[in-house]
Amino acid sequence: MKSILKPILVAAVSLGLLGAVSGCAEQASKPKVKVKVSQATQVKLASMKELCAASGAVAKYIKGSKNKKKARKLGTAGDMEMRALQISVLAKKLKYGSAAFYAKGLQEAAASGSKAAIKAAYSPVKGGVAAAIKLDANKKVYGKCKCKNGKMKCKKKKKKK
Repeated sequence: MKSILKPILVAAVSLGLLGAVSGCAEQASKPKVKVKVSQATQVKLASMKELCAASGAVAKYIKGSKNKKKARKLGTAGDMEMRALQISVLAKKLKYGSAAFYAKGLQEAAASGSKAAIKAAYSPVKGGVAAAIKLDANKKVYGKCKCKNGKMKCKKKKKKK
């Protein structure tokens, strides 16, 4: 009886010590510190995301879909006129001159209702929006940003140790 009890007791104590050591190791790891961003910067980032989303919506409309249900959800030429107006207003607010200028041309093309005209007018808008977001002046605050497929992502540069 004593010979069976001793190995079981040793195993239980060793597992307890192992658990305590691993628990301490988890607490020792450094938690991630989030950088606080000012209210004005948060508003600017939100506007940039809206601008990117509006640009992505126009791109999806131009690409289209073979499925009739999905094609209906992408919108109409009237919707693209509204998106062009949204791009123009947001670009003016963020002081992206080229994007605002080209968005007016897109708005006129959308008013015509022709998908080919919208496609031709969207090409400079896409470049203007992407370049404006990528080359934004406040890179030090929120890092480099990209606008791809209607989604905006910002990556802050890591500091060297």
